Amino acid sequence: MLKFAVIGHPINHSLSPKMHAANFKALSIDAEYEKFDVLPEDLISFVRAKRDEGYRGLNVTIPHKIAVIDALDNIDKSVEEYGSCNTIRFEEDGKISGFNTDITGYLDVLKRQNFDLSGKRVVILGCGGAGGALAAASLRSGAAEVLVGARRRESEDRLLERLAKIPSSCHIGRFCASDLETARAADLVVNATPLGLKEDDPSPLPQEAFRPGQLVLDIIPLQRLPPMAKSAKTAGAIALDGLDFLVAQGAESFKIWINQEANREVMRATFFNTPLDFRPNIR
Repeated sequence: MLKFAVIGHPINHSLSPKMHAANFKALSIDAEYEKFDVLPEDLISFVRAKRDEGYRGLNVTIPHKIAVIDALDNIDKSVEEYGSCNTIRFEEDGKISGFNTDITGYLDVLKRQNFDLSGKRVVILGCGGAGGALAAASLRSGAAEVLVGARRRESEDRLLERLAKIPSSCHIGRFCASDLETARAADLVVNATPLGLKEDDPSPLPQEAFRPGQLVLDIIPLQRLPPMAKSAKTAGAIALDGLDFLVAQGAESFKIWINQEANREVMRATFFNTPLDFRPNIR
């Protein structure tokens, strides 16, 4: 049996095991997919232990997407360009290879909305592994402006320094959560923070930060609508949760591990009863 898992802290919220199990079954692959809560101080030793136990691959989520790079022997171009790793493949020679499939999820979701990043104003909340990768992808896709915001200024500093090294005419800067006017002016607002994982979490931005016609993506994958997507929907924005994002990045991870296309319809059907191309934009 092939063995895979997702690691993070916390991890109870993860829907990845259910999604991947459905895909394995549909493709008649003898495999299992688990989830493990891994403390930051145990991260590197845990990854190496799973390699030694014969696992084929791991997904990596909050808060390990940057720190896990220290465990890698081989760094894919996607990790080098976007600064974080959410997919690990254990090679036959014992080497550990890292990839970033969050970018695939991000661009796939935007494509399905016919949203072209070129010339757009983008606000990204969260400067960790996911937020940093999506900010870099926005720059590389021709955004006119990318503003990033985090609770800790040092996180913003590190990301802005990295973004400044990407050849681009894009204006990059900081976003302050109290600047509702700037948020409303953005064409796309993305939540890449953990806010929303807990039932009682508030929205990172209030309803007044959004407007009709604006695209808002909350990448938190939950069966319920995350708080920011809910606030944006109430304000009339096109509000997207993280479930289609999860399917797209998960399918790409599967392809990296198995060298085979995933059954996205089956993966998606674990969350929705509508075909992939017909899911309403707003839930």
